[in-house]
Amino acid sequence: MNKPFMLLVPFGKVSGPWLEELIKELAETFHSQVELTRPLSYPPSAFCFKRRRFFAHLLIDFLREKAGPVDFVIGLTDAELYSVNYNSVISESHFQARAAVVSVNKLRDFLFGERPEELFLERVFKEILRSFGHMLGLGPCFNPRCVMYPSLSLVETDLKSSSFCPDCSLKLRLRFGDIPILRKAA
Repeated sequence: MNKPFMLLVPFGKVSGPWLEELIKELAETFHSQVELTRPLSYPPSAFCFKRRRFFAHLLIDFLREKAGPVDFVIGLTDAELYSVNYNSVISESHFQARAAVVSVNKLRDFLFGERPEELFLERVFKEILRSFGHMLGLGPCFNPRCVMYPSLSLVETDLKSSSFCPDCSLKLRLRFGDIPILRKAA
């Protein structure tokens, strides 16, 4: 069986050594082939001048169009995003397109501790894992420790774990069997 192929696509000026660490962690966790593309320019049609941010759904459509035949595509952006229901979102996913976009700028706020880059990387990983859960059909979870819990603040993001709770793990096991990502589950 082939490994799933995940494409990471930076938008704008998203860069840094943390991307290499993220690729390693994603490849190990998902037991997949993960590749980083060259940065893409934002599609002008996705920007809303009134809100001064990008419409996440249009970025996802743009990503899927540019990515071609890959299993999953995740865009990493340094811009503010909004969705149909919210004026500001950190990430947005699309189940059928198997695509997501994550705004990393907000995840850099309020970094603390001796190793702030590790905290930043952990936040990005949690948002990608949550997006991946949505791409596999999971909805929001009511367990505040589960990665699928919809955080309303960075404190909630920091407090939740970087794995699926037993209920979400069970839902994925029933749907897909024993997939590698569930081996880290609580």
